[in-house]
Amino acid sequence: MWRTKRYGIAVLPRQTGKDVAASVEQCYARLRTPKTTGIYISLSNPMIRDILWDKTYIDPGTNEYILGLKDNVPEELVNWKNTVMEGHFLNKSRLKLQGYFQSGQDNSGVGTAFQDYTITELALFNREDPIPRLFPIIENRAEQKRLMVVSTPRGKRQNPLWNLMESVKHNPESQVIIRTIDDINEQMVREGLSPVLTQEELETIRESYRIRFGNDRMFEQEYYVSFDEMDAAAVYGEAYMKLVADKRVHDFNLNEAHPVYVVFDIGASGIHSDATSWIAFQWINGRLFIYDCGEGHGKALPEYVDDLQMKHWFNKLGYIILPWDGDHHEKAVNTTPADMMRTRFPNVAVLAKSNKVWKIPGTRSHDASLITDIQQVRIMLHNTIIHDANCQWLLNCLEQYKYEYNNKLQMWTEKPLHDKYSHMMDALRYGVQAVKELDFFGSDFYDSTNGMQKKSVDYEEDWSTVWV
Repeated sequence: MWRTKRYGIAVLPRQTGKDVAASVEQCYARLRTPKTTGIYISLSNPMIRDILWDKTYIDPGTNEYILGLKDNVPEELVNWKNTVMEGHFLNKSRLKLQGYFQSGQDNSGVGTAFQDYTITELALFNREDPIPRLFPIIENRAEQKRLMVVSTPRGKRQNPLWNLMESVKHNPESQVIIRTIDDINEQMVREGLSPVLTQEELETIRESYRIRFGNDRMFEQEYYVSFDEMDAAAVYGEAYMKLVADKRVHDFNLNEAHPVYVVFDIGASGIHSDATSWIAFQWINGRLFIYDCGEGHGKALPEYVDDLQMKHWFNKLGYIILPWDGDHHEKAVNTTPADMMRTRFPNVAVLAKSNKVWKIPGTRSHDASLITDIQQVRIMLHNTIIHDANCQWLLNCLEQYKYEYNNKLQMWTEKPLHDKYSHMMDALRYGVQAVKELDFFGSDFYDSTNGMQKKSVDYEEDWSTVWV
């Protein structure tokens, strides 16, 4: 495919030799044609170093560990430069390994002077789709250029891999190969080799995904290259799709008989990139109505009251709710964020600190009597209505909030990724925690004339029947 097509896309399961195959083709092309250049692109330099430059694997022929890139080329034909991750070939060809995003750079550092471009794990390029930048380069007919892609799926919605597959599917100069783990195992056995994973091993892995993530959608995506609408690594993917399918994302009016509450996620002071996010909601008859949201950078917490005062619903604001660190001051500062906020708005509540955001400490993760805060939000989303026009950023964050990816192990973790989408999702999590705590306190919390409590107290929840 890569030797006959301008665009070659291989969609393969994880840990099946995608990068070994693609890098061998790059090296072969450099050796075959003198003075040519190729580039192998990943998200970042540390990632490309982990998955290819320093990658080792067992050679099925010798049963010995070899370097996946460097040991596949006779050492007398190439000089590998470790610092810059380049291979300088004896025939004056060059292969460069590079991260698309680098520290301190907002844009790609990939240039136009290469004949062959290989992108690994294109589906992970959520920050920016590199293909629009590369299309004009690949389409340059003055010389023969190629784009080679190896990746595992990450859903269809707003995904660079799926977008590329759709854009070239009618192009006679392109080809897409999709293989599942069963296809790869069959090829291995046909060549007299052991399967990559036995059926027993696959079932064990599937069960581990069920325990860690609550379903096997990510397993199907990783090993059977399933292209679901949503990325299986989206923390709230299923709940988001159900929200949309049930038509619970639409414009609506506030209920005049109920107050509005605003819950905050407080960004780190002095760090511009760490956003402060807020969500305005009503809690009516056990249902969450999310009406508005906002986000800012580099402002003191009380300044956000100025933003809220501009809202038509400010006179209905019953309480501002802060996370647990609202009652903690920094270093030599004696006043807490809650104290500072109360100088601008009197009714401020502070939530209890949770130690079970995404993992239950010291317990079996499949214990049905316990539930993490992430799972609690996922359940609440099935009983939530979101204002479409006012909450576009929140909806975008719901879709893009993903689990963290371990570059070295090439696998997803149970921990959500801290990025630009996580601040609003933290605010949502605090909002769900708030309605649980408000329910615990009873109607007194809502009644401004009846001595509302300013801070949470310890309480117990029993979720033992939630999965029944």
